Amino acid sequence: MRNSTVDLLKALASQIIVVHHLLLYTPMSPVLQAKWPGLLGFIADEGRYVVQIFLVIGGFLAAQSMFSLLGKARDVAVWPLFKKRFLRLAKPFWIAIAVAVLLGWLGGKIAMHEEVADLPSFTQLLAHAFLLHDIVEVEALSAGVWYVAIDLQLYAVLVLMAWVSQKTGGLKLLEPQQGLLLLAIAMTLASLLVWNRNAEHDEWAWYFFGAYGLGVAAHWAQGEGKVAWVSLLIAGLLSIALWIEWRERLLLTGVTALLLMNSDRIESLVSVIVQGPVRWLGDISYSVFLIHYGIAVFASSVVIALGLSSFAEMLTAFLLTWVISVAAGWVLYWGVEK
Repeated sequence: MRNSTVDLLKALASQIIVVHHLLLYTPMSPVLQAKWPGLLGFIADEGRYVVQIFLVIGGFLAAQSMFSLLGKARDVAVWPLFKKRFLRLAKPFWIAIAVAVLLGWLGGKIAMHEEVADLPSFTQLLAHAFLLHDIVEVEALSAGVWYVAIDLQLYAVLVLMAWVSQKTGGLKLLEPQQGLLLLAIAMTLASLLVWNRNAEHDEWAWYFFGAYGLGVAAHWAQGEGKVAWVSLLIAGLLSIALWIEWRERLLLTGVTALLLMNSDRIESLVSVIVQGPVRWLGDISYSVFLIHYGIAVFASSVVIALGLSSFAEMLTAFLLTWVISVAAGWVLYWGVEK
């Protein structure tokens, strides 16, 4: 059954990320921000936080499959599950990276600017192919690619937790599903209160597991009818984490988890909003996220080469780049991801 809240959040978050990156990496941005400094300045500065929405949704959806697997008493096959997830993430990612490299090279032939990079080395390509670019500290070939590697790591951690819970039988005290929940909550606490406070860990899953784990807890609470008290626990945990160290991104994390926990209750309301176009944007959100940077780099070269400068010209170029990014994401989704 489709979850309209998930569709809506994915659609909104992906479009905000596109606008955020267009504001950061294109020559249209200064002209547009001068006209609308409040709104566009806010998106340029704070838009990166919406990635937290994807992290919470990732935990919510992964928990759905893991709890279901444990509930059916099926073996948690770690390698097949990891391989399936890797290929699902990597195949559209590989295409998007190839497009980014190609469009960057073509853009450099038209007009040079700071986002045009040299052709990548074999080592750089190899690191991206296996989603190890941050771990081995090579320069990213596209914006936001760190998220893809982190999503894979987070999923792998949850699969290993499910495997441990099944093999130990909850240490004979808990059901495997309860064991998985306990492990996820423990790592969530450690992440929010310790690891997430040190940016040196941001290439590893444990730095982000606080958001992912809240998604896991949200799914469990929804399925077990424990929304009220889990909501209080999340509010209390986030209050403590924010008291220890203020992090704005945690506020969005908490709101997302609360919305997902109550998604069954608000389905009738949200489904009115989430019709054809919004549902479609939710479906293609990952592909749009992957593909838009290369298009932005190429569009920047075109804008510079054409000598565009007026507000009307820059607004048109910005909107056209945005629309083409969405269209390219749709092509990538239907051609590769789906």
